[in-house]
Amino acid sequence: MMLLLRRVFNLLVRSENIRYGTLPTSADAAAAAAVTLTSAAVAWTWGNWAQIAATVGTAEVQITGGSLENFVGAASQAEIEIGIGAGAAEVAIARVQTTNAQFVFDSPIRVPAGTRVAARYRTSTGAADTVDVKLNTKTGF
Repeated sequence: MMLLLRRVFNLLVRSENIRYGTLPTSADAAAAAAVTLTSAAVAWTWGNWAQIAATVGTAEVQITGGSLENFVGAASQAEIEIGIGAGAAEVAIARVQTTNAQFVFDSPIRVPAGTRVAARYRTSTGAADTVDVKLNTKTGF
């Protein structure tokens, strides 16, 4: 009976198709290394956008959160902005405070298939601080 209920549940919510991953993937960067973001050398000024993924693939993706590594500088207050769109035409879709090594969104952010994903960084220090970022994703929903 439990097996039948599980199969009916999976059919209704299609949970057997859900896959979790990260951006960038090995197709985007060597060995799927985290992308380094650099803040501008002026306090609370955004650094340049850095590409996380040239395209999220052939199916819609949801960004569920991410991880931050290797903070460089005294960035006690900082933010990351995640954007989508072509280079030099990115549109911000989320802003995250960098107080923790990991972050999770209350509601996943949908990114259409074939969309470029980028991020940028700003700090309170007035120095060109850096942080490495990876994004957690969900597909097949």
